[in-house]
Amino acid sequence: MPRPPAQPHPLAEYADRIDAGKVYTLRQLAELLELAPSSVSGMARYGWLPGSRMRPHRRGGRTYSWTGKQLLRLAARPIRVQYDHERYAPATLYRVGCRCPACVRAHSADSQERKRALADGAFPPEKRARLLALVADAVPVAEAAAEVGVTVGQVYGRATWDAAFAEEIDEAAWSLCVLGQDDPACSTASGYRGKPGGKSPRPACRGTGCREWRRAQSQLERAETAAA
Repeated sequence: MPRPPAQPHPLAEYADRIDAGKVYTLRQLAELLELAPSSVSGMARYGWLPGSRMRPHRRGGRTYSWTGKQLLRLAARPIRVQYDHERYAPATLYRVGCRCPACVRAHSADSQERKRALADGAFPPEKRARLLALVADAVPVAEAAAEVGVTVGQVYGRATWDAAFAEEIDEAAWSLCVLGQDDPACSTASGYRGKPGGKSPRPACRGTGCREWRRAQSQLERAETAAA
């Protein structure tokens, strides 16, 4: 079998973020490389990260650590990798250039898991519960988000992938209905846009019914644009 070509070390593109005076644990190195800790552990086992120190872990067992100087030296060394899918994890092989469907899927899943873990840290359950309580008490979502220390983007961003949270915020946001759920204008363009002038002005509605109308309208507009 021909020898695989040399290629940059997975650390190479992160070299400018490595602090030469720091000691990196396996988990810290995983965060740096934007990988799951299991992938970095595999890289260490397969010899891609030599020079580590093994030390006792506070929860039992042993863990790896590297100095920043060691990592910078490794980053400057090219490596040769045979894309052996029986030996290496797909997410690890993706980092060194494999773009087969299995490795691409593993990388996507790994990235999604990492991003959701970060989202959980920034918007934990206690903040979500507080926000839902505020919205249910007729506090607009933007104001409730500011009250608990998150952005509106974080609120609705989570709702795009957390079905349970999306359902909870929709239920809470009925309290924001300007007209009332039984009004014929609820869940219509008129309700969503409000009536800024005239003898009986009313604000734009951001209750659940009118937001559902806006969502459906946006989907229709995107479909029409794609078909054009």
